Amino acid sequence: MSPAVRKPDSKPDIKSNSKPDIKPDTKQRILEIAGELFARQGYTATTIADIARELGTTTAALYYHFPSKAAILGGLMARPLTAYLTLLDGLDSGAATPEDLLGSLIDITAESRDLATIFDRDPAALAIIDEQLPRPSRELTEQTIAVLAGPDPDHAALIRASAALAVAKAATLAALDLGGGTLSAADRAEVLAVTLRTLKN
Repeated sequence: MSPAVRKPDSKPDIKSNSKPDIKPDTKQRILEIAGELFARQGYTATTIADIARELGTTTAALYYHFPSKAAILGGLMARPLTAYLTLLDGLDSGAATPEDLLGSLIDITAESRDLATIFDRDPAALAIIDEQLPRPSRELTEQTIAVLAGPDPDHAALIRASAALAVAKAATLAALDLGGGTLSAADRAEVLAVTLRTLKN
């Protein structure tokens, strides 16, 4: 069987194209290894050959599971993307409460903790992802602050909204550290309560 043709690494395939005969555990192992290498070496500096070598397989076999390095990055984004789309739906519908929006932000932070290291080390990875999102992350943050601050907000309301977002992110990361990398339901509820108090005070 001839190896799959390599596709350009310019854009991640965020949508799932998994085949029935592909073992989920193999794909998950690829994502784990790639995530570790992206965080350690940077997305740009890591090659498909690096990932295949760590996995103990050939590049051709790896391409059977993911058509490009960018597609692997897209696979790492799958879970945070679900929380991102929930937040986006809430903003666009206009029906989401501050509790809903902040809860989604907490989930995004929890799901993308490992990715944050990748993005901090290699902004090119964040730029690739941003190109594929319905709305750039910076624009989403600005829209969230505007909704949390309420109609015709004064400076104090905007400061509280910005502070609530900062608290949500920082408190979620602290809870993850205390929980050994896992955000329990009780800890999520506590983070949300603290964040809502910041918004109201």
